[in-house]
Amino acid sequence: MHTQTIFELSQEAERLLQLSLQNLEALSTMPAAMLDNATSALTGETSNVLPLHFSTRGLEAQQSMLNNELRKITRLEMVLAIVGTMKAGKSTTINAIVGTEVLPNRNRPMTALPTLIRHTPGQKEPVLHFSHVAPIDTLIKQMQKKLANYDRGKLAQQLEIDKDMNALLGRIETGEAFEKHYLGAQPIFNCLKNLNDLVRLSQALGTDFPFPAYAAIENIPVIEVEFVHLAGLDAHLGQLTLLDTPGPNEAGQPHLQKMLTEQLARASAVLAVMDYTQLKSISDAEVRLAISAVGKSVPLYALVNKFDQKDRNSDDEEQVRAMISGTLMKGHISPGQIFPVSSMWGYLANRARHELALHGKLPDHQEQRWVQDFAEAALGRRWRTADLDDIEHLRHSADLLWEDSLFEQPIRKLIYAAYANASLYALRSASHKLLNYAQNAREYLDFRYQGLTVAFDELQHNITRLEDDMALLHSRQASVSDEVRHEVSQALSATDLFFAAQQSEIKRAIGHVFDPDNMLDLAGFDPHKQRADAAATPGQLVLEDEGQAQILLSKIRSACELIMLDAQAKIGRELALRFDQLESTLARALNDAMRPIETRIKEELSHAGFRARISFPAFQASQLNFNTRGLFSDAIAEESEPAGQSQGAGSALRETVSRWLNNPGWGWEDYVMTRTRYVINVSQLHEKFNQHIDHFCEQIRKALSAQVDVSVTAGMATFFAEFSLCLAGLQESLRDSLAVRQQNEHATRALSQLLQQCITTATWIQEDTRLLRDDIQTLFAAEQP
Repeated sequence: MHTQTIFELSQEAERLLQLSLQNLEALSTMPAAMLDNATSALTGETSNVLPLHFSTRGLEAQQSMLNNELRKITRLEMVLAIVGTMKAGKSTTINAIVGTEVLPNRNRPMTALPTLIRHTPGQKEPVLHFSHVAPIDTLIKQMQKKLANYDRGKLAQQLEIDKDMNALLGRIETGEAFEKHYLGAQPIFNCLKNLNDLVRLSQALGTDFPFPAYAAIENIPVIEVEFVHLAGLDAHLGQLTLLDTPGPNEAGQPHLQKMLTEQLARASAVLAVMDYTQLKSISDAEVRLAISAVGKSVPLYALVNKFDQKDRNSDDEEQVRAMISGTLMKGHISPGQIFPVSSMWGYLANRARHELALHGKLPDHQEQRWVQDFAEAALGRRWRTADLDDIEHLRHSADLLWEDSLFEQPIRKLIYAAYANASLYALRSASHKLLNYAQNAREYLDFRYQGLTVAFDELQHNITRLEDDMALLHSRQASVSDEVRHEVSQALSATDLFFAAQQSEIKRAIGHVFDPDNMLDLAGFDPHKQRADAAATPGQLVLEDEGQAQILLSKIRSACELIMLDAQAKIGRELALRFDQLESTLARALNDAMRPIETRIKEELSHAGFRARISFPAFQASQLNFNTRGLFSDAIAEESEPAGQSQGAGSALRETVSRWLNNPGWGWEDYVMTRTRYVINVSQLHEKFNQHIDHFCEQIRKALSAQVDVSVTAGMATFFAEFSLCLAGLQESLRDSLAVRQQNEHATRALSQLLQQCITTATWIQEDTRLLRDDIQTLFAAEQP
């Protein structure tokens, strides 16, 4: 590692961050900082527009972001944010990365507050530091007063009062304060459980949880522990820290989405934990949207957890990578940064290996439940207590389970690299944030400076025109919605026709399988001697050998399975193509509808001397594409071997084909067994199979229609909200300029000079940061293996 070079780059980054903070401090002293009040006085209303990328009301957020980068640069700390939905296995993944259990797992939200987990060499036992505990203690005092007169029965109806919650309620009643330090896994678990239960309890009691007090990353809890995978490695410049973030669907709290976005924006890199079994769910889409928003400023990685639940008809590793990279993440992440894994297997295997290396045996499985989970995963469901005494076999089984978890690849490619290059990640993060800040600051300040040179009546005119444009936006939204509905309706109608054709094609192919002559051929009858006897009863097949009946049913199933798999692949390809085209059509329709407004605004403001920067938001209909490979998975199940007893041709085969058809009442009552004859009602089996195909295709049509409707509605709402926000931001800036122009000439001149100075400083910052970024990228490339 080029220690001297990194030291010099970090000093340059620190200088630019300090300069940016001074620039922001200068902006906060401008008269513009009080323009919200002036605007309200002029218009008689208060604007509810959210802070833009850069605005007078966004100064505090900008300062917080830059201060966070300054803190990371000072420590040369690489912060890897871990994000995922509630059941994706985020805590298990963090435990697998650390190599021991530092976060508790419960079937309810467990990350109300973001938590840092910092690799600290030599710290074998985890310790949690919670220095900023005062807001929690204040909350407990408020809850103490409310609980004194609160109906416990009513509280029990609102919350699940388990032993943890009962203990917390007792703690609140006695006014017991939170400690600032917790040593050991169990005290840490209790602290984090209590924090999360406080969030649930505050909701029930109608008390505000002090989330704003923990917006700054330096105020959140920190766990220090040596990561098992990094133990014994050579020391490197910089620190590696994981950031456990609240998922957008945790605790049902809408403010968590905002907290998640803020925390991700402050990270050096983001690792998304996705649930392999729920890749198309709405909650998973919310996570993808959040990480896509920060994808341009920080590197993105993804672990596809629960990959151990893959069956033989599911997507393999390469298919999962391609689908997430291209379809779900729209190219925001490369396939090489996506890792299918089993976090639970990785955690259990690594913890067992660590215990065996440290103590030469595993803990008592009666006392530590994870040992039982490990034994079941590594040794099988029929493991016995005696198996835990064979240490060499345990080591070998743990190694195999670790290999099966596929966790070795992300550990080596991501965690080792992040640890070795933590200082470079911190520098790269700071350079990106600085560059974004400088660019946004220049655009905003330039726009505000122009506002001081434009005539008063011209400003008023443009404000009025923007109001007209916003009204036009709403009318265009209504008209384009009709167009979008028409496009969606046409796409679904065409899809229905496609489904009908495929349904008929599948039935024709299945019909050939159940053709009487084909049945006799599959049964292996002599074409001259036994055809007439075997097919004596129409629609039935008579066999004299039980084994022959079993073989025949196996052949029928195999032939039908091939037909269904071919249909599945064809339908998957076709639907993916159709709905990719639909998404492109809808995006084009939205852009075409808004382009006249964009053109008019740019022309009007350009004529007035402004340089407005307007760009269309992206139309995201991430739910349009779905897991088409799994469409027919319910129609084909794994076949178990029939039992070889006299009942095998009856009960076992009925059970097998019932699972295959996903229809327990399929009606094989006419499969009659006697001492010498076995009768298969082929016609009834064929008819039941056709009914199953009809039902399944209809279910797919309904699900598809509902899914497209939800996706398009959400995508359009986001598109128009972002475009409206852009117009409102321009209008806000013009009103700010108008308010300043109404002040005296001296104040206007002073503001103009200050703006010019800030623009010059922002330009310097931007140019120097670009050079800094290039140097960091060069060094980063040289350090990569």
